[in-house]
Order: sequence, then structure tokens, then C-alpha cells
Amino acid sequence: MKRVVLVVALLLCGSALPMTGSGLSRTDDSFLVFWKKFKTAVIRRDRKAVAKLSKFPIAVADGVPSIQNSAELSRRFSDLFNRQTDAAQCFATKQPVPDTESPDRFTVVCPNEKDVFVAYEFERTDLGWRFIHRKFPTNCGCR
Repeated sequence: MKRVVLVVALLLCGSALPMTGSGLSRTDDSFLVFWKKFKTAVIRRDRKAVAKLSKFPIAVADGVPSIQNSAELSRRFSDLFNRQTDAAQCFATKQPVPDTESPDRFTVVCPNEKDVFVAYEFERTDLGWRFIHRKFPTNCGCR
């Protein structure tokens, strides 16, 4: 009897995990919808779709000018998503992490080399979730 209860408990726990969206709570369903669209657009190199899912200006990194509009994003697409990391490859496997200080922000951290990473930040806006910032380098042991 104890084995049956244990097996049932494990099955219930295991079936509940996929419903959470890899660590994201059910309250973040709108972000999961956004994330699927955004990562698909980056993987397909769909500049127009990425622009529609972005909030301008997009902060890039210290000392690098922000991206002001969709035309500039299109020109600098490779700088955003292929310099210092392969964002398409990263987005295919990495999951966004909720910000510890704000429920309206998520971050995806992509590897570069050693302990240096490229961070992509997303924020809930009046228009929904948007890509807002790419940071490199970031030394991060937290994500």
C-alpha cells in the first residue's frame, strides 16, 4: 500500500512540473506566450517580429549606443544576437528567469566564455511584454 501511495505521489508531482513552464508560475502565462514568440523570431532571424516585441530605445551595454528604432534594430540585429554569444542557440535551450526584485521583469542569460555571460532582459509594459536590454559582459553566478 505504501508503494502505491508513493508511486501515485511521484506521478502527481511529476505531472505538475510541466504545467509550471520550467520554473515560471502560472501567473506568468502571458510571459510564456511572449517568450515563445520572441525566441522563435530570434531563431528565425525575423527582424520585424523582434522589433514588434521590443521597447525602444533598447539599452545595449555600457559605452554602446542604445537602439532607437526598428530600422536600427534591423541593421544591428547581428550585434544584438550573434556578438559574444549565439542567442538563437541559447534561446532554444535556456529558460527565462524571473527577476528577484521585480515581478515585471525576466532575464535570459546566455553563455560566452568562462564566467562571462550575455544577459537579455524583458519587461512587462503597457503594451505587454517587451525586450528592453542586452547586457554584456555580465559576471553572474546567480542565474
